[in-house]
Amino acid sequence: MDAKTADTLSHVYWIGGSPCAGKSSIAQALADQYNLHYYQCDALFGVHQQRAQPEQQPTLSRLATLSCDEIWLVPIAEQVARVQALYEEEFAMILADLYALSNTKPILAEGAVLSPTLVLPYLVERYQAIWLTPTPAFQRFYYAQRPWIQEVVRTCTNPEQALQNWMARDEAYAQWVNEQTAALGLRLVQVDGKRSIDETTALVAHWLRLA
Repeated sequence: MDAKTADTLSHVYWIGGSPCAGKSSIAQALADQYNLHYYQCDALFGVHQQRAQPEQQPTLSRLATLSCDEIWLVPIAEQVARVQALYEEEFAMILADLYALSNTKPILAEGAVLSPTLVLPYLVERYQAIWLTPTPAFQRFYYAQRPWIQEVVRTCTNPEQALQNWMARDEAYAQWVNEQTAALGLRLVQVDGKRSIDETTALVAHWLRLA
C-alpha cells in the first residue's frame, strides 16, 4: 500500500484492542464530545457476515455454520487463530466502508477487529491510533456483569468449559495485542480498573490529540 492510499484515511482515528476494555463506551463518549462519526465495527459484524463470500472470506462465511461446540470447545490456540483470520477477512470490508464514508468530518473507528498489524499500514500519524486491553482479572470481572453471556454458551455440551475457553481465548488475544503494539511501537493502555472510565477517556483523547 502506498502513502497516497493511507492519506485518504488521514481523517480516521482508530481504537482497537480486545473485549472488555471499555472501547465502545470510550469511543461513544469521544464521538459525542468531539463531533466525530463513530464507526462501530461490532455493530456491523452481522452485515459483513451476510456479505461474506466463501472464496474471499472463507472463515467469516463458515462461522455461521459452526455449532457451539465447534466454536468454543476447541483448543484455545485454534480459537485465537480463527479470530485473527476472521479479523483479517473483515478488515478489508471495514476499509471499504471507511473509504465510502464522507470525509467531511473525522471518523472514529472502534473494535477488536482493528488489530495493530492491520491498522498500521493505514496510519498517516501514529498518534491517530490507540489500543486498549483489559488485565485478565478485569476482563473476567467485567464479563461476569453481562447477563447474556451464559446464553451464548447455553447450547454447548459443556457450557462451563465453553465459558472458560472464551475467557482464555480473549486473554490470549489481548496478550497478542500487547506484544504487537510493543513490537510495532504503537500506543497501548492496559485497563485494570484503577482509572475511572472518564479518566481513561481523557487519556485516549489526549493521545489522539482530540483535546
